[in-house]
Amino acid sequence: MKHIHTVLRHKSSESIFMTLFLALPLFTLLPMGIDLFLPALNDIQSFFLGDNSVAKFAISIYLLFWGIGQMFWGRISDIIGRRNVALIGLVVFSIASYLISKITQDSPTQFLAYRALQSFGGSACFAAIFAIIRDTFDGVKLGRAYSYLNGSLAIIPVSAPLIGAFILETNSWQYVFTLFSIIGLCSIVWTYLFTAETLVKSKKDDILEKQSTLDAYKSVVTNKNFVLYLSLTLVGFLGFMFFLTIAPLYLIGYLGVSKVSFGWMFMLIAFVFMIGSFTVPLVVEKIGIKNTVSIGILFYTFGGVLIFALSSFGIWQTYVLPMAIIAVGCTIFVSACPAFALEDFKENAGTASGLFSALNFGLSSMGATYLATVINLSSARDISLIYIVIGTLVIVTYFSYSFYKNKNIAK
Repeated sequence: MKHIHTVLRHKSSESIFMTLFLALPLFTLLPMGIDLFLPALNDIQSFFLGDNSVAKFAISIYLLFWGIGQMFWGRISDIIGRRNVALIGLVVFSIASYLISKITQDSPTQFLAYRALQSFGGSACFAAIFAIIRDTFDGVKLGRAYSYLNGSLAIIPVSAPLIGAFILETNSWQYVFTLFSIIGLCSIVWTYLFTAETLVKSKKDDILEKQSTLDAYKSVVTNKNFVLYLSLTLVGFLGFMFFLTIAPLYLIGYLGVSKVSFGWMFMLIAFVFMIGSFTVPLVVEKIGIKNTVSIGILFYTFGGVLIFALSSFGIWQTYVLPMAIIAVGCTIFVSACPAFALEDFKENAGTASGLFSALNFGLSSMGATYLATVINLSSARDISLIYIVIGTLVIVTYFSYSFYKNKNIAK
């Protein structure tokens, strides 16, 4: 087995595709926990006697612990290895999924606790794949690898909501979590057989000798490139997380869109994200990161203004189509910025990538949850105002970006 992993590690270092293929469960399982689950939100709300807060928090808690978990697992992966962390996380994910499938109607708090545990386990895999990519690639290839990872991630939301809708046509929402537990067990076998360890022993020893855990995190958060590109990614993710939180409740719950139709609508947004993720690296190489980010800001802000202008119509087209424009801007931020945020952290890649994802997913999910609780989800105008506010945040971020560009932007 050790010889096989040595061969696989060598092959992975030569090919981004091979790296992603051999680590397939590490970046597909966690987002599947959202996207396959989205069409079930209204069923879950009904199951818990119409408690609207359970449906809202089912997404936001998952996203929050997606972030918190990566900060924890990222540093652990610098100590015990990427593959070991992923295997532990897969076990936790599988157990939590099974427990959710057996939940009773009078246990909404327990449901949310298991949902947090499910995400916490899955986040170990996400921390591992980000660190594996940072271990394996450098320079232009590193940027491509992160963008292609995002593109591959988008395949899940392109297909999963529609698959989930068809599953729910003939099954209860609990069946989705039974399916998660089975997929988790299969992922454990796949990871054990095919995912090679990329953290070499000499590097591991060097990390432990040079920095304590506190110093490791301090070196990351004081890096200006990290802060700058994290802030751009965060603003982009906030808009997308807000969409994830309120779209099922607004489109299915208020406008009466069917679960299958919602799956097709969500597929449109995810398809934009997927295509953008594969093309953004080419754009960055052609016109540079500064111009690429500027284009992202234009798309993001224009989409926000458009959804506000059309909000009075109260039909799904006036919400979903402008959201597709916003998704272009979001994709540019999410695809172009991570490599520049993490390029200075070759030694403690797990710590840096874990903290990056933790802050990104944690802050954006908390922001999206708060926004979803303070607005009227049956009002298209209230929803559209959120995008105007987020668009303003993008502009503020842009001025910060311009202020630091001479010092912090890679030429």
